[in-house]
Amino acid sequence: MTIQSLGYVGIGTPDPDAWAQYARTVIGLAVEPGEAGDFARHRLRMDQHPFRMWLTDAESGGVTVIGWEVRDPAAIDEMTVRLKEAGIDVAIGTDEECRDRQVARMVHFTGPLRIRTELFCGRRLAPSQFVSPLGVDFVTGEQGLGHVVMKTPHVQEAVDFYCEVLGFRLSDTADYPWGTFYFLGCNPRHHSIAFIRSHKNEGTHHILCEVTSPEEVGRALDRTREHDVRLMATLGKHANDGMFSFYMTSPAGFGIEIGTGGVQVDEDTWVSRTYTADIWGHHPVD
Repeated sequence: MTIQSLGYVGIGTPDPDAWAQYARTVIGLAVEPGEAGDFARHRLRMDQHPFRMWLTDAESGGVTVIGWEVRDPAAIDEMTVRLKEAGIDVAIGTDEECRDRQVARMVHFTGPLRIRTELFCGRRLAPSQFVSPLGVDFVTGEQGLGHVVMKTPHVQEAVDFYCEVLGFRLSDTADYPWGTFYFLGCNPRHHSIAFIRSHKNEGTHHILCEVTSPEEVGRALDRTREHDVRLMATLGKHANDGMFSFYMTSPAGFGIEIGTGGVQVDEDTWVSRTYTADIWGHHPVD
């Protein structure tokens, strides 16, 4: 596996200021406003990285950029060859783009759902310690930034691209009454990206922010009541990745999952299976 982890995501939203306030007061991320001429309105921190998410103005809400961290420049070269052999146009990140992302080197291309997808190495870590405004500890490290789940009618094409070209494993699939999910991993985290078959629309389903304890999940659930945040799904536990979590609606319309206790995948022994139900909970909220 050449790709190491989900490094960062760009988020487009009609109201970046509202999303930044939500990130700070409900999720517990540290928010750093952008300056004049900056590529982002706000940058969001959850660990020692300079940012894991950023916010830009957009007519509709969703993930606009997905950045995958690779080991070193040789891995960038290897992935570039694989992409070009698959007929993908690959562009080299400019000096300005690398400064924006705070990386040593980066290439980018158009991935599934026409999302700008970046491969980078040499991330410059922040000089100051991350401090959550709510005292929240997030699970990142070698597992990277949580996961992203995208919905598309072209789900098999997306899965094939990530597995056959980018080298992800198929961790599991899940056939639920509301859709079929394909979970893809690149490190011990069960999945760093997933796709759900959707015949209605295409876009972002949710982003996971994993925390360190059930108490942190419960406190986040209390904050949804305090700030009148609408739930997408009730508290529950997934059968495939073991995540104890709930889902809420972000100000941009897509979901944020707050969870803990995700299983760690052992590549030598893991067996991909198909699930049809969660252990309990995660009931959709109308």
